[in-house]
Amino acid sequence: MCLSKREREFIEDWLSYIEGEITLMQFVEKWKSESKDWKVYMRVLRHRISKKYDAMLKDLLLMKKFLDLERHP
Repeated sequence: MCLSKREREFIEDWLSYIEGEITLMQFVEKWKSESKDWKVYMRVLRHRISKKYDAMLKDLLLMKKFLDLERHP
């Protein structure tokens, strides 16, 4: 499992908003931070997910290159 439970839930909730299952207010209420800047926690989660995606993509490309070889160890 690449995503944490919280990251997976964040993505699933956003997709629920996009598909009209929940409102933007419901999404924001659940994911806002307690500080004055209500977007902080969402920004942090988005950044974490983006970093994980980049790392996973790099690893996947390396694995593909290895598996596409005609000679394996």
